[in-house]
Amino acid sequence: MLRNFFINLFFLIPVWLINLLSVFNKDVKRKFIFDKQSKLFLSLMPKFDIHEVSDEDISEIRSLIDKKRKALRLSKRTKKKVERTDHFIGINKEIKIREYIPYQTDNKKVILFFHGGGYVLNSIESHDPSVAYFSEKLRTKIYSLDYSLSPENKFPCALKEAISAIEWLIQSGNKISNISLCGDSAGAHLAASVTHHFANENKENVHSQFLIYPMCDPSCSYDSHELFKDGYLLTKKAMRWFWNKFESSVENQSLNTFNLMLYKGEAIIPKTIIVTAGFDPLSDEAEGYAFLLHESGTSVKQLHYPSLFHGFASMTRLKAARKAVNDFLSEYKEIL
Repeated sequence: MLRNFFINLFFLIPVWLINLLSVFNKDVKRKFIFDKQSKLFLSLMPKFDIHEVSDEDISEIRSLIDKKRKALRLSKRTKKKVERTDHFIGINKEIKIREYIPYQTDNKKVILFFHGGGYVLNSIESHDPSVAYFSEKLRTKIYSLDYSLSPENKFPCALKEAISAIEWLIQSGNKISNISLCGDSAGAHLAASVTHHFANENKENVHSQFLIYPMCDPSCSYDSHELFKDGYLLTKKAMRWFWNKFESSVENQSLNTFNLMLYKGEAIIPKTIIVTAGFDPLSDEAEGYAFLLHESGTSVKQLHYPSLFHGFASMTRLKAARKAVNDFLSEYKEIL
């Protein structure tokens, strides 16, 4: 509780003061300086080696992380009320999907959002404040899917549930051409996995996909994995652990719905925007995926924020993160 108090107090410190006090303590990589407020914030966060958690303890750790995130309130509150309604879908109505309705909507598009957390952690609750913030800024209705997590529910369980959510949205009166997919990290992987699935099946695809620092390649062999392996929230060891918990068999490795880098461009993927962060182990693979889509003929745009880290999109109380989120949401709004 005391740590939470000091972290919440931290957000009251003027950024100019943090920059002044950190003038001789710069973290420079690839010729860019790590945002000083973010650096200080991460130093206040408790160090936790998720890769050392046993399968038996994962459920308890999930609940603990959700509680801590709620207590910290890392995302800015919306200025106006965003209505929330929970629906239950699936054959047995066992899958929760949360609908966000902003005070005003500007278009007929709807967004299906998938939270991040390596397919192991987090929920619609952990991402509730940031999804509400997105909905208000985009002035677009968003549905956030509480998909089943690993290792209890490995690949392709979440993919099947995401497809079911799209079918439910269509049955609810939405055209697939008006559905956009969005997610962060593992959620971005899930969004791309869905578009790959529809492309593989030569089926009508969704309107667009907005991928925030996506996990793409289970090899974890890119330069950024080594350069940013520790000290920037997401670690290389954690990333390998997430992939291991998610994989159901070695055959997964040959599927482009699992390893996004295997996509061969047989069918055009919908219009795509990919967000990357400079101090992120996943930055190189996400950029590689953007180039892969470009080569296949997909309309793709990469938005790179060189001073930020993996996870910043749900931490808009950080000034640089809020500025970046507002920027990429304005880009997203243009294609909706």
